[in-house]
Amino acid sequence: MCIAVVGSIHADFYIKTKKFPQPDETVIGNDFAIHPGGKGANQAVGCARLGIETYMIGAVGNDYIGRLLIENLAKNGIKVDYIFTAECSSGVAFIILNEETGENMIIVSSGADNALTPNYVEDVLENLKNRARTLLVQLEIPIETVYKAIEIAKEMGMTTILNPAPARSLDRYIYSYIDVIVPNRVELQQLTNIKIATIDDVFKASEELLNYGCNAVVTTLGSMGAAVVTPSIRVIVPAFKTQIVDTVGAGDAFVAGLAVSLYE
Repeated sequence: MCIAVVGSIHADFYIKTKKFPQPDETVIGNDFAIHPGGKGANQAVGCARLGIETYMIGAVGNDYIGRLLIENLAKNGIKVDYIFTAECSSGVAFIILNEETGENMIIVSSGADNALTPNYVEDVLENLKNRARTLLVQLEIPIETVYKAIEIAKEMGMTTILNPAPARSLDRYIYSYIDVIVPNRVELQQLTNIKIATIDDVFKASEELLNYGCNAVVTTLGSMGAAVVTPSIRVIVPAFKTQIVDTVGAGDAFVAGLAVSLYE
């Protein structure tokens, strides 16, 4: 049995600078780096590193970056049989980090992530229906593909997990196909139109999502931990005490860990 991850695969281009450029200005940068990224790919890597057979379902471009992205996923033990090469560029993000202020500027080109179609995902899930126990999906691919993946997986009896990031509103009907939704506070507010200022607000908004039709809401709260709300549970699970160095990718790591725990 396995986990199927439907989502984005792209490359992140990082560069640091002491000041952001103004229009028509050139500034000097340093510490340039290229890292594999995409919420889908990040979460798939997390699942595989936790020892679960993981299939990545996504798209890369017909370019050098696309080949590197597939190679990286395979090196991490992920099954790449259902990553296809689209006749376009791979998805990329350009991230400028200001060393003086800690601020960043980001430009994203979705590229091949937008080539992942509902029909392709439906065909792949049909092939995996006797193997995949859990579906994990995010919102960096076309929304119609997200909906189709969740609907098909639910009808096949899989546990469906949605990480609703980046934040956006969803069609109300899809909640009845979602077993577990995993937002952060910003995403929870976007989904429910309930302002999130306190823990009570988190519980109130989570219960609203239950009313929409999903079975469980797990909201990440940073250093506070996570809020878990089901029809019978309403609890804050505290985070482990640790020295926080860098929170980039923390949400993806949490979602992967949760998916593996539910799988097991």
